[in-house]
Amino acid sequence: MKISQREMILGVVSLATLLAGGTWYMIDGKLAEHKAKKVEIQKLEQQIRLDHRRVKMQDEWIADLNELQKDLRVFDIKQKSVSPELMKTVNAIAAKHALNITRNQPRGENTTDDLFEMAINCPWEGKLEALVGFLTELQQQGVRYDVRSLNIVPAGQNTGKLKGSMIINCAYTKKAFPETKTAPKAN
Repeated sequence: MKISQREMILGVVSLATLLAGGTWYMIDGKLAEHKAKKVEIQKLEQQIRLDHRRVKMQDEWIADLNELQKDLRVFDIKQKSVSPELMKTVNAIAAKHALNITRNQPRGENTTDDLFEMAINCPWEGKLEALVGFLTELQQQGVRYDVRSLNIVPAGQNTGKLKGSMIINCAYTKKAFPETKTAPKAN
């Protein structure tokens, strides 16, 4: 039996068609999985790039944090309550601007690592200029003070005074100071 050239070509084309069809059948089943993996790889590569940028920025963040913490008041870690000193400072700034703070009500202390924050509720009374001067000076203190809530109402008919309340969050740090030894007193 002799195979003619025409039969040979038909056989080769048939075999090639079967191989191409079989290959397509195998690839088609894996194509969706391949596309999903490709998308996942792209997402992971993007996440890696973002993480590398975050790692590089960490030094900048730490430098910024250290710079901001330089402005914070430092209290002795052994000190039981810092609220009297914080309220005294707030009252001094208010008195400087003729703003009358009627009473201070400290709230609980919040802690994040070595950073502390205490909210002080301050009912107040005074003129608009006094309030603006007080808020301006608090703003100039940097990150030490943050007015989170401010309520204002007129104090009375045509008095030109305002009254209200504000919640001032005071940020500070605590650290242990070395104990100082005093020399015994001579008789």
